[in-house]
Amino acid sequence: MEVSRKNFPAVMLDNDEIFFAHLIAVIERVDELCSMEITKKKEKYHFRIAPSMAIYIEPILYEVLAFINMFGIRLDLSKSMKLSSTVTFDIEL
Repeated sequence: MEVSRKNFPAVMLDNDEIFFAHLIAVIERVDELCSMEITKKKEKYHFRIAPSMAIYIEPILYEVLAFINMFGIRLDLSKSMKLSSTVTFDIEL
């Protein structure tokens, strides 16, 4: 899985690194050939996951939601996932 990060500081908090590592593992379990872009904005993290095939959108979304719900984190999901064939969401900081 290819992961790219934008606008991140050189040194990150351990909790953030651990959270990202677990999220990547959850997504890789469904589609190991997908790519993910994580962008750090002023007040949120923006995630964009591009599956290798469109059939993986629903399983990836299900696994991401199950993982995020374990922590009680609120997501802002994109509305055009099936049209764009990507899973896009934001996590507020």
